[in-house]
Amino acid sequence: MPVTLRKATPDDASDLLAWRNDPVTRAMSRNSDPVEAADHARWFQSALQDATCTLLIGEDDSRKIGMVRLSRGEETEVSINLNPAVRGRGLSRELLMQALAQESGALLAVIKPENLASIRLFEGAGFVLEDTHDGLSRYVRPAGPAP
Repeated sequence: MPVTLRKATPDDASDLLAWRNDPVTRAMSRNSDPVEAADHARWFQSALQDATCTLLIGEDDSRKIGMVRLSRGEETEVSINLNPAVRGRGLSRELLMQALAQESGALLAVIKPENLASIRLFEGAGFVLEDTHDGLSRYVRPAGPAP
């Protein structure tokens, strides 16, 4: 079944919190501390109302498989968080490629150097390493359609 994308709704908040607090996700995140429910609720509500932020939920056969966030500012940063229950099935690539197909501008992904799965994912989507600073690698994709 193909992956479909839709905008996040308030009903997705608990899933995103659970995925964010997954130990593997936390280890690969900029901030590896657990996220408290109240803090997540404030962030999620703000993100849904923020015109510079797009939260997309990927589904496969009506099962939530992950989230892609596009944060627009001086640069547009893309991040992905896969439902831990579906890791290792190749779904992150389809989720990311569908989200990127909607974006034509230059994009940025900030990834920990030890996050080899994300590095492979973003490099496969046309991102190239720009630099590494303060323990984080900046991958950029020039403007244009995803490969």
